[in-house]
Amino acid sequence: MGKEVRRRANEERSQRSAEFLRHSFSAIEKMVVNLGYECVNVALVTEDGRPVLRVMIDSIGGIDVGDCEMVSKAVNRYLDAPDSAEASGFGDRYYLEVSSPGLERPLFTPADYKRFMGREVRARTREPVDGRKTHVGFIEATDDVSVTLNTEQGARTLQFNDVTRATLVFRGLEPMPPKKAKKPLHKRPPDDKTIEEADDRGGTLKCS
Repeated sequence: MGKEVRRRANEERSQRSAEFLRHSFSAIEKMVVNLGYECVNVALVTEDGRPVLRVMIDSIGGIDVGDCEMVSKAVNRYLDAPDSAEASGFGDRYYLEVSSPGLERPLFTPADYKRFMGREVRARTREPVDGRKTHVGFIEATDDVSVTLNTEQGARTLQFNDVTRATLVFRGLEPMPPKKAKKPLHKRPPDDKTIEEADDRGGTLKCS
């Protein structure tokens, strides 16, 4: 009888905690947006037996340390409230991690794939698809349950429930070919001034 009571108590506590997490994730997303950032993702993971709350943010101008500190303080104030700590079971043992998605931004939802239609991605699946678990290709089509990548081996459709991780692929900036310098109107041996003017038109950026 005692075991049954404890089991029910644990189930009720788990349900309250799960409900709080859903509410908290939604509140954190709104908090991030109200601060002027995009909330890329909120996730709770366990590392070394300690709960880690990961909040990923972004903005048009990019993210720096000051942005992460601002969001971190706001989220900490919310989670450190007595009712929040008690409902989640975190107490003072949780670790908050606020970061930017970086150049190879992770993709989490079908909306992310639609947003980056045509971009190159790298995806990992639980089970092999066409003999592979790692897939690199350009997003060709997507819906609520799957995405089709245009890979070097051809079109490949991946089910979202089989994708364990997916990110954009950043190949770096391709160097632009330098523009040709305009020739002087009069044919004469170039002096120092002519050479300097030609360099300025040539498209090579010089930093002092």
